[in-house]
Amino acid sequence: VAASGERQYKSALDEIERLVVQRLFELTKLNLMSTGYKLRTHISKALQTRSHAIRNALERYNTAAAKLKPPRELLTYSSIIEYSFVGDFSLLRTSREDIRLQEWARPAVREAMTKHFQLERAHEEIIRLNIEIRCLHTAVRDESEDVAGCIEELTCSDDTLDALLAEEIRRRWQLKSRINALHTNRLHTIEKTFGFSGVL
Repeated sequence: VAASGERQYKSALDEIERLVVQRLFELTKLNLMSTGYKLRTHISKALQTRSHAIRNALERYNTAAAKLKPPRELLTYSSIIEYSFVGDFSLLRTSREDIRLQEWARPAVREAMTKHFQLERAHEEIIRLNIEIRCLHTAVRDESEDVAGCIEELTCSDDTLDALLAEEIRRRWQLKSRINALHTNRLHTIEKTFGFSGVL
């Protein structure tokens, strides 16, 4: 009976460990700058589901812990959700394998892992931005050519309304062209930046 109770206790503790570790990783992922809105929403829903699972696991753990002789310390949900890192989970010392001793559980290693993934996402972002920068530059250039051609065509028309329309387009284009000039200047500044790997 004692052996059976010990197995139930360790099984319940293993389940709590698993859920707590998953929750910590999800919280870390949620705080990464590269995490998009859809993924954040998905993680938030997963955290809600994880909360229910942790409550159920805690109930099984406390039941098993109370049956041991001597009884083990009981846990509350409020104490579990306050853990910000695996090392805060002191009860892991009584499990079959203390995962705090794992290399990835060390705060310095976890921070290095986070920086590594941030760098990977940054490289991916650079590739995407190189495409976006060229698309914007092309769009500004094409718009300038299209508007200039449209104004010229309307100006050469014998229709008075076309001439008035050309003047209105020219007036509106003065503001838009200044905005496009700012974009173009900024793009050329980016192009001259050390390390820029794109092509305008």
